[in-house]
Amino acid sequence: MRNSLSLIMVCMVKDVPGNSSSTGSNHTEGCIQHDLQIGNNETSRTNTCEGEMEWDGWTRGLVLSSFSWGYITSQILGGRLSELYGFKLIYGLGLTIPAFLMLLHPFAARTNVWLFIAVRVLFGVAEGVTWPSMHAITARWVPSAERSSFISQSYFGSTFGSIITFPMCGFIMSSLSWDVCFYVISGISLAWSIVWFSLIHNTPEQHPRITQEELQELSGLARPRSAGDKLPWFSILTSPPIWGTLITDCCNSWGIITVAAWGPQYMKYIIGLDIKSNGILSSLPMVARYIGGVTIARFSDFLISSGRLSLLTSRRVFNTISQVIPAITVVSMGYVGCNPTAVVTVNIIGMFFNGAISSGHFASGVDLAPNYAGTIFGFTNTVSGGGMGMLMNLAGGAITQGKVHTWAPWRTMFWTAAAFYVVGNCVYVALIQGKAQTWNEKQGKDEEVEKSIS
Repeated sequence: MRNSLSLIMVCMVKDVPGNSSSTGSNHTEGCIQHDLQIGNNETSRTNTCEGEMEWDGWTRGLVLSSFSWGYITSQILGGRLSELYGFKLIYGLGLTIPAFLMLLHPFAARTNVWLFIAVRVLFGVAEGVTWPSMHAITARWVPSAERSSFISQSYFGSTFGSIITFPMCGFIMSSLSWDVCFYVISGISLAWSIVWFSLIHNTPEQHPRITQEELQELSGLARPRSAGDKLPWFSILTSPPIWGTLITDCCNSWGIITVAAWGPQYMKYIIGLDIKSNGILSSLPMVARYIGGVTIARFSDFLISSGRLSLLTSRRVFNTISQVIPAITVVSMGYVGCNPTAVVTVNIIGMFFNGAISSGHFASGVDLAPNYAGTIFGFTNTVSGGGMGMLMNLAGGAITQGKVHTWAPWRTMFWTAAAFYVVGNCVYVALIQGKAQTWNEKQGKDEEVEKSIS
C-alpha cells in the first residue's frame, strides 16, 4: 500500500509539462530513444499508459511526500499504545484503515490534487503506528540471539510487498488502468486483516497452542507496560546510542527513498522503459534486498551465537556493509549510461547489501531498551521514515523540476544519497552500544528527575 504510488504515478501523470527533452544532453537523447524487449516482440520505449494528471516535478514531490506528513504524527503514539495495550489491535488497524483509504485514491486524484494529498496524509496517520508496533512484537516474542533473522524475515515484508506489487501493477496498468492497482492492493490488504485478527496474540502466555518449552524460553522477554509506567524520556533523548541509531536510520531512509520512490521515474524519463518493463525491473532490487536481509541476518546470528563476534561488533560491521556498498552503487546508477541491465544490476547489488540493516541499526532499538522498543522506534521512525521521507521527496521534486529528462539532477540526487549513507554510518559506529541501557529497567530516580524537569 505504502510504496505502490511511486510506480503507479508513472501512469497517473502526463509526460511532465515543461520538461522537453530538447533541454537535455545528447546522452539524454540517446537514452530516450533506447529500446527494450521484455515478454513480446515489440519495442518497449513507448509508454503504454496515458497519464491523466498534469502534475509538474514540484507537485509530484508534494504528492509523494504527503504520506510522510501524516506518518510523523502517529509513530510515538503507536509505539506507546502497543506497549500498553498490545500490538494486535494497533498494528491490525494500522493496516486495515489504510486498506479502506486505498479505495478513495482514484476518486481523490481525479477530483483535485489537494484532495488526493489530504487522503495520503490520513493514510500516513493511520499507517504510522505499524513499524513501532513491530518492535513491540520483537521485544515480546523473540530472544536476542534470533532477532536479526526475525527482523529480516518479518520487517522486510514491506520489501517483499514491493517484489509482488511492482510487477503486478506494471501488468495491470499496461492492459487495464492505473486505478485498478489501488483496488487490487486494497482487496489483498483487507483479506490479510482477517487472517491477522484471527491468528495473532499479544503475548506468549495468551497463545492457546504454545508449548511449555517455548513459554519458558520466552519468559524473560519484555511484557506489556502498565498505564502508570512513565516513559524515561530524559534518558532516551540524552542517550548517545539512541542518537546514533536515529541518525543512521535517517540517512538510510534518504537513500532508500531516493531509489524506491524516484527510481521508477528515473527508469522512465532517463532510461526510457515502458510501464510493464519498469514494474518488473523496479522489483528486482527489492528481491535482492529481501534475500540479502535474510541471508546476512542468519550469518550474523550465527556469528553472535557462536561467539565469533560480539553483539556490538556485529551491529557495527553489518551496519557499515548496509550503508557503504549502497552508497557506491547509488552513485554508479548515474554513470553506467543508457543500459537498463547495468542500472538494475548495480541497484540489485546495493539493495542486497542494504538488507544487512536487519543485523545493524534495525535491531539496535530492541538491544538498547526492549521494554520501550516500540516507543523508541516510534521516535526514531518519526524523524527518519516520516521527516526524511517528506524532505527527500520535496528535494527530489525541486531538483528534477523542469529537468526530468536530463542527467544532472539525477546525478545530484544519487550523490546526495551516497553522502547521507556514509555520514550516518560513521555516527552510528561511533555511538552505538550492544547492551540494554540502565534506564530500561530503572524507574525510580529517573522518573523523579524527569518529572521535576517537566
